[in-house]
Amino acid sequence: MIVRPVAPGDLTPMLDLCRDHAAYEQLPFEENGQVARWGEAFFSGRPHLYGWVCEEDGRLYGYMTATIDFSTWNARPFAYLDCLYLLPEARRNGNGKHLMTTLANFAAAHGCPEIQWQTPPHNDLGLGFYRKLPGAVERTKARFTWPVEDSGSEKAQ
Repeated sequence: MIVRPVAPGDLTPMLDLCRDHAAYEQLPFEENGQVARWGEAFFSGRPHLYGWVCEEDGRLYGYMTATIDFSTWNARPFAYLDCLYLLPEARRNGNGKHLMTTLANFAAAHGCPEIQWQTPPHNDLGLGFYRKLPGAVERTKARFTWPVEDSGSEKAQ
């Protein structure tokens, strides 16, 4: 399999991978126009999202997306691994490591001295993979989401 940057023709097949990814993480998934918004996020003059796919013979077997964020505490940028998902048949054969190496090279090229990510505590396969990455440090945090319409923002009123 090859790892390459996301191309416009990948967006619709990525929707199925995202659906599978959500099921794997035991989270709900709702199709709500992501493909159109991804096009803008990936391919605008100043991208908000960066991505790569694992492909073989024209079929996508996985994807990885990341953003560049900024740490208040460290006062420096970092790459944030938003998603990494491989179909079962694409796991345990170096594709995950290839994706992470690609992200490390991307981070270095964009002046990001570190990569951060999170994974559900029940993702035993992912946890095992991430714990084997040389130098990776596990930090415990709870992840919260707060829908803006419920936050008391002026938009909700």
